[in-house]
Amino acid sequence: MRIVFVLSGLGAGGAEKIVNLLAHHRDKNKDSVHVIAVNAERPQSYFPYDSSIKIEVIPQWRGSCRICATAFKLIELRRRLRALKPDLVVSFLTKINILVGVATLGLDTATIISERNNYRVQSMSPFWRLFAPFIARCASRLVMQTNLARSFLPDRLKAKAVVIPNPVTPPEGFSRSSGGGTRFVAVGRLEKQKGFDLLLEAFSRVARQLPMVTLVIFGEGPERAALEQQARGLGIADRVRMPGVTNSPVGWLSVGDIFVLSSRFEGFPNVLLEALMAGMATVAFDCPWGPADILRTEGTGLLVPAEDVDRLAEALRRVAIDQPLRQKLAASGPLVAARYSKSAVFAQWDELISNVVKGRAVNLPVQG
Repeated sequence: MRIVFVLSGLGAGGAEKIVNLLAHHRDKNKDSVHVIAVNAERPQSYFPYDSSIKIEVIPQWRGSCRICATAFKLIELRRRLRALKPDLVVSFLTKINILVGVATLGLDTATIISERNNYRVQSMSPFWRLFAPFIARCASRLVMQTNLARSFLPDRLKAKAVVIPNPVTPPEGFSRSSGGGTRFVAVGRLEKQKGFDLLLEAFSRVARQLPMVTLVIFGEGPERAALEQQARGLGIADRVRMPGVTNSPVGWLSVGDIFVLSSRFEGFPNVLLEALMAGMATVAFDCPWGPADILRTEGTGLLVPAEDVDRLAEALRRVAIDQPLRQKLAASGPLVAARYSKSAVFAQWDELISNVVKGRAVNLPVQG
């Protein structure tokens, strides 16, 4: 079987990691696997690929016309797909799903689109919002990451939607360094969605009470300057580090004691699972969607009402000073993450792919 995975870039994001894992899994199943990155400059991936997997990038439009750039990408993507003649195209993220939906119109190929973010609240122009429902109806199947996400779909789409969470891999090649005091760590693109401005405000309140706490935020993005200025204004610049993207996918696990997820919304927070698997105590906003699904068992992590800075500060202080609680949360993490093992998640993907390619319109059971 020839499978083409289509995604936006080849960076350090959650979608990029899942495509990497799934591509290697299908490659080991003797499929012919291709990966096309629509917005990458070069075919160099943060997550390495075996040489048997073909990586391609779409040439970038160099003009200033955004509509022209989108049309150019669409034409190039359709040209590549016509040349490859895949049995199946699997795409990730809303805008890429739309491009793939249009690019495959009239082609003899099955399509699975995977929604990786909270499409109800993510920033998107009216142009993209107009096309999203139409493309979802045209796809062979639709993959959501949580039951709650699926529940918000229109009824006509629920029948073709299946819930498959992200897999988590046991972290390898890291050792947690020892450091003075309590170290909070957060990971994500420096943008409004990730709520690092809320985290800085909450952390500043804890820092005033506990002189030995520090915060490291890994990631890069357009909000860096604003976040650095906010840290200075709060008087915590000497207690906060923002070192950028780690050189290693597990590098951030080495420098923290407590993981914090401060997002305003998510699709499915991979980093929360990775922190749990690594045995790190966790504090998370109960944002839509994902954290509540992962931390649904009491005692596996501290869930805080979404965007409630007061409650977040309270939770951070509590887990920082209560060593037995921190140890309990850390010990329960790997047990929670085991629900999302690669073998369990890939079995669901394999069944879905088999059914789609065979053209059997079955409704797979929603995973609870």
